[in-house]
Amino acid sequence: MVNVLILGSNGLVGSAFKYAPKSAKFNFIYASRNECNLLNFSEVDTYIKIIKPDWIINCAGFVGGVKANMEMKERFFKDNMLININVIEASMKNNVPNLISFLSTCIFPDEIAKSRALNETDLHNGEPHTSNYAYAFSKRMIDVYSRIARENGFNYSCLIPTNVYGFNDNYDLNNSHLIPALIRKGFQAKENDSFMEVWGTGSPIREFIYDKDIVKICLRIIEKNLKFENLIISSNQSYSIREISEIISEALFKVGESEIIQIEESQTGSTYLNVKYSIIKNLG
Repeated sequence: MVNVLILGSNGLVGSAFKYAPKSAKFNFIYASRNECNLLNFSEVDTYIKIIKPDWIINCAGFVGGVKANMEMKERFFKDNMLININVIEASMKNNVPNLISFLSTCIFPDEIAKSRALNETDLHNGEPHTSNYAYAFSKRMIDVYSRIARENGFNYSCLIPTNVYGFNDNYDLNNSHLIPALIRKGFQAKENDSFMEVWGTGSPIREFIYDKDIVKICLRIIEKNLKFENLIISSNQSYSIREISEIISEALFKVGESEIIQIEESQTGSTYLNVKYSIIKNLG
């Protein structure tokens, strides 16, 4: 049986592992901040030493939407740097052979994202979007540290999901991601008999992935003992923010565009985040 430590187990992706089908192949150990403060290296080191996992899947991080990224740059940078440095360093120190960390397509170079589909090799080839540069640079360093780990014989790699959504999503408008924020705005509009207000022009393109699909991919990687550096994962379907807004509006109001107002155009994030599947096809 493979011992798999899930860090950040109360978050969107981490909590999705709790719904994975029961299997004799895996023994999941779930750790939230109550079990281990990932901002404290001594705690992380001691906890990993006790657990002795075969695999760590690090789902932990300080995350949020455009508004939160613009208003809390220092915390996004410092917390994510500390979490991932502590986890990778403690994992190497305690000879954990396998580690999966998570990046995001929103940390890729903005100019490349505007011009063509992204692939894994684009990560460090330009500046991220100005709205989330602090978060982006902190997450890019996971790739750097994982590369160092691989040079020392460890199987440490990064999954790069597109926009994640799922059952245990965060619906706080101050720090939620796109789909839960739109659902919350839609419910508020319905409750208040008002319009559903959406930041920006509605034209930016996004791809999405369901949290339980990420779990399936991780378990497939562990089962097959797959080795890779960075891997983009997505549903391979693209939608504009306006299209997603209309889908949610139609579900709530039974009408589409007439219930939506686009506002705050200056707060629009990256224009186009589409990805190219150059590596995942070879992993089985």
